[in-house]
Amino acid sequence: MSVSQKPATAPRAARVTAGIAIAVAAVHIFLTAVFNLPYQSVKYGALPGELADSYVNPYLSQDYRIFAPDPANADRNLWVRAWVETPDGERVVSQWVDTTAVELAEPYRRVLRKQLTVLGAERLMGAYRSLTGAQREVAAGNYHNAEDLNPLLDALRGTGEDNVAGVNDFVRATNYVTSYGTQVALAMWGDEGEILAIQTRSVYSPIVRWENRHDENAVAPPDTYTDLGWRPVMEWPEQDREAFSRTFLAWAEDAGLSLDLEPRGATTDDQLPEADLSATAPDAPTAPATTGADDD
Repeated sequence: MSVSQKPATAPRAARVTAGIAIAVAAVHIFLTAVFNLPYQSVKYGALPGELADSYVNPYLSQDYRIFAPDPANADRNLWVRAWVETPDGERVVSQWVDTTAVELAEPYRRVLRKQLTVLGAERLMGAYRSLTGAQREVAAGNYHNAEDLNPLLDALRGTGEDNVAGVNDFVRATNYVTSYGTQVALAMWGDEGEILAIQTRSVYSPIVRWENRHDENAVAPPDTYTDLGWRPVMEWPEQDREAFSRTFLAWAEDAGLSLDLEPRGATTDDQLPEADLSATAPDAPTAPATTGADDD
């Protein structure tokens, strides 16, 4: 007598696990596709572009140019300094701090792709290069007396240039680096006074070109940087000031960075320096970035 056999089925737990894995993979593929979409108006309009950016950056971001015929050939650093009012009422400008060098002083940060400060430097430089000449003049001005970046956004739009996507990218990048710079300033100089304004700079330091690597007399191309003015202090509810301060100051100690304010002596709004103070910066870059500059 034959005995009928029921077809074997996977256990319920296995089916549930497989379903969850498929759903996670689908969400991952969708968000990475949105992240890489070249059309900014669609990415940030019809699609969840900001969600995709926050999902991918910083730990899922990749730089395939490492292996490309034209590989990445420049260090990308984010510099920060602050305008501080000390308890005696003096208003001073701090030294520049190379936050990327500080972050990379921690060994485990060197193996991550990509570091927070490197991402900030890249996003800021890329967005800056997308601005028109008139918009760069606006970006070089000081917009630190508001609580947000709306005055900067309005001024950029007020140039009459048809560059909506470029302006939006620049304001988003400015938000990113100014928020990070605020945490740096609070960690470095928050105990010495009130932080009044933040200035950031993306600095690209090229190495000798790949095709000239065997030339003993080859000279690396000059550094380039973003020429930006002062921005307001920007802090968000989700940020943990104390945790950031502990971490960043530990990195700064490893980097041998002095925590002293080392003031430069600006005392009033009228005396607050404009953006282009390259001569006062450590290892000062030689020229602002220009449209189409090939050093990335």
